[in-house]
Amino acid sequence: MMSADLIGKTVNGYEILSQVGQGGMATVYLARQRSMNRNAALKILPSVFINDEAYLQRFEREVRIVSQLEHRNIVPVYDFGEYESQPYIVMRYMPAGSVEELLAEGRIPLPRVASIVEQVASALDYAHQKGILHRDLKPSNILLDDGGGVFITDFGIARILGEGSGTITTQGVVGTPSYMSPEQARAEPLDGRSDVYSLGVMLFELATGRRPFESDTPYSIAIMHVTMPPPPPRQFEPDISPRLENVIMRALRKAREERFGSAGELAAALRESLEGIESGAEDDATPEAGATSASQPAETVGATTSAPGLVLAPAPAPSAAATSDTSPAGAPIRAQIATGRRRRNIWIGAAAGSALGCALLAGLVILGATLFGARSRDEGLVASATALELVEVMTSTATVASVSKLATTTPLREAAIDPLQMTRIAWNAAADATFTAEAILEAARPTATAPAVQPVGLRELPTLIPQLASVEGELVYFAKRAIDDAEEPVFEIVVLDLTTKETRRFSAGEGSSTYPRPSPDGRWIAFQSKRDGDFEIYVANRFGGQLQRLTENTVWDRLPAWSPDGEWIIYSSDTRGDQTLDLYQTRLSGGETQLVHSDQWRNSHARYSPDGKHIVFTAGPSVRDASTWEIRLTNRETGASKWLTDNAVRDSSPAFSPDGQRIIYVTNVGGARALASMDLAGGDRRILYTGPGSVWSANYSPDGGFIAVTATVQGEDQLFLMDAQGLNAQQLTFSGGAFASWIPPIAEQ
Repeated sequence: MMSADLIGKTVNGYEILSQVGQGGMATVYLARQRSMNRNAALKILPSVFINDEAYLQRFEREVRIVSQLEHRNIVPVYDFGEYESQPYIVMRYMPAGSVEELLAEGRIPLPRVASIVEQVASALDYAHQKGILHRDLKPSNILLDDGGGVFITDFGIARILGEGSGTITTQGVVGTPSYMSPEQARAEPLDGRSDVYSLGVMLFELATGRRPFESDTPYSIAIMHVTMPPPPPRQFEPDISPRLENVIMRALRKAREERFGSAGELAAALRESLEGIESGAEDDATPEAGATSASQPAETVGATTSAPGLVLAPAPAPSAAATSDTSPAGAPIRAQIATGRRRRNIWIGAAAGSALGCALLAGLVILGATLFGARSRDEGLVASATALELVEVMTSTATVASVSKLATTTPLREAAIDPLQMTRIAWNAAADATFTAEAILEAARPTATAPAVQPVGLRELPTLIPQLASVEGELVYFAKRAIDDAEEPVFEIVVLDLTTKETRRFSAGEGSSTYPRPSPDGRWIAFQSKRDGDFEIYVANRFGGQLQRLTENTVWDRLPAWSPDGEWIIYSSDTRGDQTLDLYQTRLSGGETQLVHSDQWRNSHARYSPDGKHIVFTAGPSVRDASTWEIRLTNRETGASKWLTDNAVRDSSPAFSPDGQRIIYVTNVGGARALASMDLAGGDRRILYTGPGSVWSANYSPDGGFIAVTATVQGEDQLFLMDAQGLNAQQLTFSGGAFASWIPPIAEQ
């Protein structure tokens, strides 16, 4: 059947919308899965191959292998079957193209290169731990989502270590010549370091814009990989640092024992080599920027590292060295991805190259003895490469220092901080003259007369479906504010009346303000705002008046949440300046601050239970590797702590139901972020929402009947509304919105 004949047809529940790629191996279509109401990529084997046993084996092999792999950076397979005797595979649809297309658009900034390599490395290490080698790693097999996420695809020629000698080809050599390792070209037994070499070739290309070996024929390219030392990357890109060049050259060593032992080691060395480029560590409540964050080899939570229990003790407000800012929505990363991408066979570009490689490189097996005989000469040729000795790679885990030690700065550091301190003092003086001090009184109540409301107007909001029509109240959330020529996105807090559909700005001064959380009585809004170079916690009344700054230091203070009695606000603080986070609580009245939890791990997104007896939060030993993040529950009375989740995927952003009996949280299902629910023992788990969009936050309505979900759709954060069972989901905003919470109604006095 021709591709044009399939457009508009329904294949076993998948409505074919358009063709997105075609190659020698398969044709790929954009399809709509009606049962799940989501887009998918439908990869169909052409009818000409239905009697070709080798191609049928490759199709079946891809399904069998990917079914064993569940990782956030591996494209998940949803389904497979046959249609009119033609086998097909259904995969997650990646609308942002491939790394190959990204390369075609021009120079890729090095922080973005590091993010790509780190995410690919995380997936490779996971597959290698499962005993699976990819064997065809290349830019066209690395797909992108709209939030900066990176995904490996096409495991059709992957090798399962330890399986029998049977394979989909009899030639002995498979892969794409431009990216294959020397041992792969020689048809030798392979291990994970072969994929590390291919990743090194990709890194060379991402950093320089060209591959290390280029020639007229695939055969000659393969010979060059076996016999010739790679050219120094700085020969093509002088701006590359010597440290980065050393990393690339080590990844491309001919002898596998001289390379990095794993893809994760390569990614860690790459990150260390990028001097002066700060890593934007992902926050568990951060929009899809988080998918672009660096991924290091996973550390097992609770296995080799012990975490102290709850600490409740008075402590001064955290203070440490200033840290850099990253946008809450990760827009700088998105801006690097051009919107008008060419969709050039991103799903099956590897198929023709792999088959061609099998045929053209069969002769290398015959030449194997000659190449082995020339190995001593080969080692002599790489002497120039090995002379570029690597500097000692420092551990990715920052050395932990006490807060008091961090307070001691060098003269150079003090010189850098002085202007910042002067700016803060001047701003505070202006703020003190402008805002009332009533909010700090223990019995403070917002004035009956609210400040002038700044209407935003009627936004593009849908008519709610009957199942959601009874929803009431006001949602407070944050959204991007349009500012011409802004160096970075600025966010403002917005209030949406679900009855009138009218929105208004929450006017709380200058700066980029995000992550609003209403107090239990509905009178106050706590939020984080960046106004003096770092994030601080602020509180204002529900209209934005009576503004009060609750924290004041030079580190990030983020993600506030209220105690049930409205007396305390808990938040995360980067006290050591290394993006690990401690939990603090500060009293709304009186300014008292207490350390709640500190174990030198990354602890974030803390919430009190409705009865105040527990705190639930996201915790993990690694700042960058979100697969180490789990959900932790601590008893405030006894200090006992337990893990509610323990797996190899990211679990984050927990929130209690209003009755305190369940916890909703964000997890990973089939490579995508989804919303799940569990009881307080970590049992009775249910998946509530799996799309559209990539979920990163959710909150219950005060009556527990509805849930507001934040998901990233086509690169933009949007709000969705659904019932508490996860049914009848409907998109609520179309012009942006994130981290929505209901403002409780104020009781009559």
